[in-house]
This record gives sequence, structure tokens and C-alpha cells, in this order.
Amino acid sequence: MNEIKLNTALKQIIEAYDEESYLQTDPICFPHRYKNSKDIEIVSFISCLFAYGNVKAIQNFLELVFGHLGASPEVSLRTKNKNFQNLTNSGLYYRFQTKEDLNTLWQFLHILVSKSKNQDTIFENYFLDTKHSFDPKTGILQFQKKVLSQLTALQNQNNLSYGLQFLIGKPDSSSPKKRICLFLRWMVRKKFPDFGIYKQISQMEIPYPMDVHIQKLMRVLGVLESKTIKFEHAIHTRNFFKEYSPADPVLYDFYLTRIGIIEKCKGKFVSEICKSCLLREVCLVVPRGIEPRLQG
Repeated sequence: MNEIKLNTALKQIIEAYDEESYLQTDPICFPHRYKNSKDIEIVSFISCLFAYGNVKAIQNFLELVFGHLGASPEVSLRTKNKNFQNLTNSGLYYRFQTKEDLNTLWQFLHILVSKSKNQDTIFENYFLDTKHSFDPKTGILQFQKKVLSQLTALQNQNNLSYGLQFLIGKPDSSSPKKRICLFLRWMVRKKFPDFGIYKQISQMEIPYPMDVHIQKLMRVLGVLESKTIKFEHAIHTRNFFKEYSPADPVLYDFYLTRIGIIEKCKGKFVSEICKSCLLREVCLVVPRGIEPRLQG
């Protein structure tokens, strides 16, 4: 790969999508509606957990959830006010999560938000070891185990329901744990479009959120070859981008995913898409020497 050309392309992609209007193409648009850090953290947590499936379905579901929770989700969850009651009585469900699963989740958040009333953050300590340090693999594993344990206790049954297990993920799985990594990116990164709420985790440590768009792009750029993406590939991708942004390797995540979401990258050569793609000079599936399609 031509590192100079890739560096140039990455800068062009950031310049192209570094506008607030593009937030509406991403679930991060929901926490950007709030000013209070606890509201942002709660809304980010919920948004990331449900960031799977069709983009339109995700946004429609989250609109309903946050519509019920009102102006301050933190207050609604902590006090179990009328907004909370409306949410639990709404009968909402989403794909693999039944209404019973969701009501267990809302009850879990009520307990956790209440306990963290006098703390700066709600979930950050779930990722930290006894020395308040963060290791990507063990930290995410610990987060999953703690959340799953508390959800299981609330369901009052031997085994957690499939819907809630799917939502948090299996700790011993080798999966890339995309939605948790996405949540960490939103909470830890200090610059647009993220929030920088967590102070004890370095943005250099966050594994890449390996959604389908990033997976596809990493293959066409020659960064990854495997068709089965694992957690180790999230670390590998982060380390790859450290060559271009050492202090903030996940800088490119939001911008690169616009190539998939907005530009509709197929991971193979499609003339009308590839001719205008900002990655065409470094993409392995684009024939060399292809002329860019004129815009406008």
C-alpha cells in the first residue's frame, strides 16, 4: 500500500464528512441531542447496544425509546417518573429482545443510575481493573461479565434470556465486540463526533469498532484478509491506524463508515460508486488508472 496516498485519502475523507449534518446518518445523533454528561452516557449506552440490524429500524426504535424517556433520560431512569412508567408500559421490543427483556434492561439502568448519582460516570469503572487501569481484552470482558451477572439476577432465573445475552454478548466469545468498542469510542475520544467523558481510558487503547463497513474497507485496503473477524482484528486495525494517527487511531472510524453508509461501498468494483470514492487510489478492487467521475 502507498502510505502517502492513503494518508492523503484519509485526510480528504475527514474533510468531506467533518460536518454535524452527517451525524444524522449514525446512531451517535441521539446522544448529541443532550448536554448533561450522564444523559449523554446513558443514551450512548442504549444507542450502541441496539446498533445492529437495519439503520432505519435502529433509528426508529431509538426514537421511540428516547421519546418515552423525555428531556432527561438520567432523571427518568433514576426517579422512575412518569416517563419511565410510560416506557415500561409501552410494550416496546426490538428484533431479538422481547418486551420482558427490555423492561429488565430499564430496571437494570434504574439501579445503576441511582447508585452512580454522586459519581462522574456510570459505566467507566466497569472497564477498569483494581488499579484503575484499562486493558482492552480484559476490560471489555469484565464489563460484559458484570452487566450479564446483574441482568441475570434481575431476571431471577438460571439462565439469562437469549435477547439480553445477545445484547451484551458472550464474554468468552472471540467476536470483535463491535458495539462495546463503539461505546468506548464515543465515551473516550475527545474530538468530534465523540464526547470524551471517560478520563481514565486512553483513546490510544480503544479497539476498532469492527462493523460491516469497517470490515469491508479493511479488506479492500489490504489491512485484513480473514473473512471471519475476531477481537484480535479489532486490535490489529487499531494498531494499523496508529501509523497515521498515533495518539488517536480510532479517529478515522466515523469518517470511514460514511463510505459504506452514504457512498454504499460494495467491497467490489462498481464503476458508478468507485469512480467518486475518495479511497479509489488505494483500494485493491479499483482498477489502476481509472478516471474519477466528475461531481455535480
